Amino acid sequence: MFVVTFYSYKGGVGRTMALVNVAVAQAKLGKKVLVVDFDLEAPGLQSYKVFQDASCDRGIVDYITAYRLTGAAPIAGDYITHCKVEGTPIWLMPAGRHTKRGYTDMLNAIDWQELYEDQEGYLMFEDLKRQWQSQGFDYVLIDSRTGHTDVGGICTRQLPDAVVIMFLPNPQNIAGLGPIVDSIHAENKLRKKNIALHFCASNVPLLDDENNILADAFASASERLGYEQDSASRIEHYSSLEVLTQSAFVLSRANSRLAKQYEELRQSVVALNFEDREGAVVALCEMPQLFEDARRHHRTKVREVLLEQTREIRTLHPDDGEIAFLSARVLSDVGDPTSEIESLSIAIRNGFEANRARLGRAYNYLVLGRGADASEDLLAVLGSPTATVFELGPALQLLQTINGWTSDLERVLDRPDTEFSTIASLASFIMSIRDALPAMASRLEMSADSKVLSPANRKFAYNHAILCHIGAGAFERAKNLIGLDPRSIAPDTSVQDIFNYAIADWGESGAPNVALFAELVKRMVGPKGLPAEDSNIRQCLALALSVQGDIEGAQQSLREAFSIASVSPGEMVFDCWRYLYIPGEEMLAELRRMEEILAGGHQLQPVFFAEVRAE
Repeated sequence: MFVVTFYSYKGGVGRTMALVNVAVAQAKLGKKVLVVDFDLEAPGLQSYKVFQDASCDRGIVDYITAYRLTGAAPIAGDYITHCKVEGTPIWLMPAGRHTKRGYTDMLNAIDWQELYEDQEGYLMFEDLKRQWQSQGFDYVLIDSRTGHTDVGGICTRQLPDAVVIMFLPNPQNIAGLGPIVDSIHAENKLRKKNIALHFCASNVPLLDDENNILADAFASASERLGYEQDSASRIEHYSSLEVLTQSAFVLSRANSRLAKQYEELRQSVVALNFEDREGAVVALCEMPQLFEDARRHHRTKVREVLLEQTREIRTLHPDDGEIAFLSARVLSDVGDPTSEIESLSIAIRNGFEANRARLGRAYNYLVLGRGADASEDLLAVLGSPTATVFELGPALQLLQTINGWTSDLERVLDRPDTEFSTIASLASFIMSIRDALPAMASRLEMSADSKVLSPANRKFAYNHAILCHIGAGAFERAKNLIGLDPRSIAPDTSVQDIFNYAIADWGESGAPNVALFAELVKRMVGPKGLPAEDSNIRQCLALALSVQGDIEGAQQSLREAFSIASVSPGEMVFDCWRYLYIPGEEMLAELRRMEEILAGGHQLQPVFFAEVRAE
């Protein structure tokens, strides 16, 4: 059971309406919810449509009066009424018969100081709380009266696990709330309690804040009441006559701005309750941002708080895979690799995001020097039928740090053509590593003749298989795949095939076929011109022009390639200088190197020739 008090220093901020909407939303989610009207001087819950048909009108005042007369705690169930909202059960413990004669006299007869000092009122309310719990309520939401009162202290310091502080951010509200908030913090220290606080600015004007009036008010509230502005909820003023009907907006106007803000408030309340699985999940999802904010503002204590809260959540939900996975993210941020590994292991054991969890665990194993354990996890990812490019790519990257990893590449490539999109997505990464090219070439050749793939995918497989063979030094195989006769090139032969054949022939023979490169240049600079945004094709043209001895043309083409590559330096691009995919930043460096060679009066020659011939 989790007890939450909704408190405001002044009226008119929409406290009761917020409570009703949160209560109804929780009930609709299957929680057993009790709403308690502790605004004894001005009860309001029974005026809401949700509770208008409540059959029992005895409540808190009657309960206390009965206790004072007998000295024994009454049966709480006799003062609680069962209601329904759209068929969903919800329970109400009202203030009492506030519309009938005698209620005011009964209320005024309660001497709160005497009740606590002479009649063990503290124990009476503790017993009431135990009775609520025995009836199986998941949440008890208390509507507290305003101002500084004895009843307010009961609602804000004795009964609750959490208090929602609702306020309009003006000087009167902020000044009045200060002592209340201070008293809750003092109670936590004195009795070693942990009453959580959540701040909610309500009835906030929805207007342009040109002069920072609202911003300054929020800054003042945050400073005096001691909360981070980003953590507070906000419910804006809502101009609608339906507000006067006192209906639950989360039901009647579920898609309205107001209903969505009530839902955000509900989630914030639930996030304070780590025993509630939803609350634990919401809290863990919020923690990475809380940590980042604390890091930027050098609030070092936040790290320990988040670490403690994460451990508490893990203890409450020891075998929950999702919670373990989310906990691992927080533990990664705060820097606790041992606990992170433990959490990821639970996620894996329970089958929650197992591939991502194995990746995270492998990274931690590598950091801790446990290469064999890391390799085991990474190989499991590569062999997983559910792994996608988002897991396979990082797994391959991590495997590069482990000797002999290329033999494991076959696990990734051993996928049917129905999953060719995964292989295609990984192509630029795999083709950035020369040792991986032979295996990739073999796999792509298989798909080039596939009956399953679309013509576009078969063409992709064909073109990239040729690139892999050339990059691996298998020049003859590349030429055979292209099947080009350099003495008689068909008009429909693609520029790509001509260039690749010319490079493969150059690599095999040791000298460029000048006539073949001349035909290539003729076709590349034909009437259609070059593609507008392609640095690779301009790099290829520069290489071809260099073979012909057109140094000036080659330099101009390199400058154009450099200009295009500079736009997206983070993208992977194919480099005909090394016959590998490389990051855009490396491409810029390669283009500069090619320019330097030309400036020195030398002909360009692909640098990868020397590398593959040495092998």
